[in-house]
Amino acid sequence: MNPIMVRLLRGYAAVAGYAVAVLALIAAILLSTGAINGERVNAAVDALRGRKSELSATGVRPAAPDLPEREQILEQRTRELQKLEERVASRLSLIKAEQEALDRKRVEVEAGAAELKRAQGEVAAEKSDTEIAANVPILSRMEPAGIVAVLKDGDDARFVRHLRAMRPSKAAEVLDALRTDPQFEQEFRRIPADAPPGSKARMQRLNEEFQKTP
Repeated sequence: MNPIMVRLLRGYAAVAGYAVAVLALIAAILLSTGAINGERVNAAVDALRGRKSELSATGVRPAAPDLPEREQILEQRTRELQKLEERVASRLSLIKAEQEALDRKRVEVEAGAAELKRAQGEVAAEKSDTEIAANVPILSRMEPAGIVAVLKDGDDARFVRHLRAMRPSKAAEVLDALRTDPQFEQEFRRIPADAPPGSKARMQRLNEEFQKTP
């Protein structure tokens, strides 16, 4: 072979080897920095074969395979929360309606109880008036001390109502006995030792009751 040709071939081989080494070094650097990855290599191969890769055709990186599944999960959770909110709102409406119904019933019951109490008071007053009308003629024939002995076990209002139903002179005799008769000292003119602060003697309470307008 011509010596000149041999030298040319050797020079070409040396240049080619150097070029390959440089390319290998560049490829190693690009791989280490992440500039070249599997997707880009596949895209380059497809380009060499005359096909466009999915990345080059759309210009957008394909979505992660699990992204649609996550979106579906989020949509499902959103629908569940909306249903739960609707159920809670419906339940609150029912509770509000029940509370309003209970309030109306309570008002009706309170009004009925007040009416019943008033009716019972009227019946008791009529019964008391009947009792007083029957008792006064008998009491009027008794001595003041005897009248006090009969009436003292009742309350102050009943005691005074009997006195008002008697003749004024007879009622005055009973009140005078309460003020002066020694046997009524302890029960009517003294305050019990165990009475709470501010208590009054029964004689004082009867006087105050007697001064009230019938």
